Amino acid sequence: MSVQTTTSISLESRDGKGKKMARRLRREGWIPGVFYTHESRHEGALSVKIRTSEMIRILAVPGVTHHLLELDTPLGFRRGIIKNIQKNPCKEEIWHIDFYGVQADQKITITVPINLLGEAVGVEQGGVMEVVTSQVEVECLPDAIPEGIDIDISNLEIGSAVHVSDLVAPEGVEIKNDPEDVVVLVAAQRVMVEEEEIEEEEEEEGVEPTIVGEEEEEGGEEGEK
Repeated sequence: MSVQTTTSISLESRDGKGKKMARRLRREGWIPGVFYTHESRHEGALSVKIRTSEMIRILAVPGVTHHLLELDTPLGFRRGIIKNIQKNPCKEEIWHIDFYGVQADQKITITVPINLLGEAVGVEQGGVMEVVTSQVEVECLPDAIPEGIDIDISNLEIGSAVHVSDLVAPEGVEIKNDPEDVVVLVAAQRVMVEEEEIEEEEEEEGVEPTIVGEEEEEGGEEGEK
């Protein structure tokens, strides 16, 4: 649950709006975006752009989308987070990015991952583990953003589940998800059980097995006659 480190991003001012302008910027190696704060969200965001190569490098940093960032904006240095990323649904191309500026004394809502620790005993017993919720929304001060929320699943048996209510957040961090939401569960391997039941039913009914190649051999003899 350690607090994340800071990554720096350089944002430059851009002129113009609209799809035509955005396509031109992307062709020239830029990603269009906006920068706004809680105070400026009603007055209008600042139009910015960032080098595509720099953004690809930044997004390669594990968990950067829930990190506190050092933003070098046309207004000066600001602390903020990546609020939203729009991508081409058919490619990995980034279309647009929203950056949100934060204040040290102002709580923010941000998504962080859930870290599953240990090996579920139910899996060792032959069960199948299913992760239902891999991240949660938390509310906290910018300097208290955790790397993630840890949960030990070692004692998770077949038929058992971990819910959001079982998660323990660090001091000063509040989890906003529904407490009844399932995080992870271990279920029995139903397919294997059904196959075994079918085999048992066939044995009880006296179903004779088919001998592969028997008809082919008979057909071959007829063809040689």
